[in-house]
Amino acid sequence: MQGLLDLFAQWRPASLAPYAALLLIMGSVALLAPGLAGMRGKSDVKRRLRIEDAPDKAQAQAPKREAAQVHEKAAKQAQEFYAKTDPENVARLRLKLIQAGYMDPGAVGRFFLIRFVALGGVATLAFLIVLLFGGDATLTNRVIFIGMLGAGGYFLPGFILSRQIAARMREYRNGFPDFMDLMIVCSDAGMSMEAAIERVSRELSVTHPALSQNLQLVSIELRAGRALDDALKSLADRLSLDEVRSFATLLQQSRELGTSLSGALRVFSDEMRHKRMSLAEEKAHALPAKMSVPVTVCILPVVMMVAIIPVIVKMTGAE
Repeated sequence: MQGLLDLFAQWRPASLAPYAALLLIMGSVALLAPGLAGMRGKSDVKRRLRIEDAPDKAQAQAPKREAAQVHEKAAKQAQEFYAKTDPENVARLRLKLIQAGYMDPGAVGRFFLIRFVALGGVATLAFLIVLLFGGDATLTNRVIFIGMLGAGGYFLPGFILSRQIAARMREYRNGFPDFMDLMIVCSDAGMSMEAAIERVSRELSVTHPALSQNLQLVSIELRAGRALDDALKSLADRLSLDEVRSFATLLQQSRELGTSLSGALRVFSDEMRHKRMSLAEEKAHALPAKMSVPVTVCILPVVMMVAIIPVIVKMTGAE
């Protein structure tokens, strides 16, 4: 035993690398040993736990399903109520929601629910503000303040919806010339109009996903037996673009007159690109007029102060 201790005492490596490697190996073995030992029994345990936890998961998901059913029922009742009282307004709202990208039939009911929730939430917030900070205000001013904020909360979802429609229209207008170029390529390749629309809808799914979704709906309508003119008119209503209506008219006239579809599409694509460039130039020319307001409000007062303050200081010093 004493000889073994003398041997360990004489063995002195030049560096600490062997000790570090030995400790690393021992730590790895200590960490992996329990996992390797219990790997065999884990599958059975997981299987038993999966079977035992299935009813618990179903019970945990039951309140969520009940809440979703309550929301769907409330939205459906709201939509039915407004459909009976003001069907024209509901139809216009449904078209606006489709233009904004909400294709779900229950979107109208959910929009009305969101509107009334926003009305109640903003009115409650205004009431709390009046209670906390409106001690000196009269009752009439308090009621006017709460009513104005509540009305703002009521019309806020409509304003947000209008902004979403405008953003979608910009995306559609920017992507439609690309759609026309791809349609020209498909037409030169000898594809039919239905097959070309389906192919182009897949190609535009990355660059213009909203336009691709609407084109896929057109392809589905054509598969279901709807006429091409009717499907394109429905597309024009969903996109709310005059270019789509012109495109539908172009296809109809080209079919009736027997002219070259590829040439007509190429001319129409050039016109759309020229129109898009004209809109960009119009925005660029309107930029100086728009910049005049912040320049006048922010920069001009500072310039006036820099020019006038030294004169005021000299006059006060002379006095």
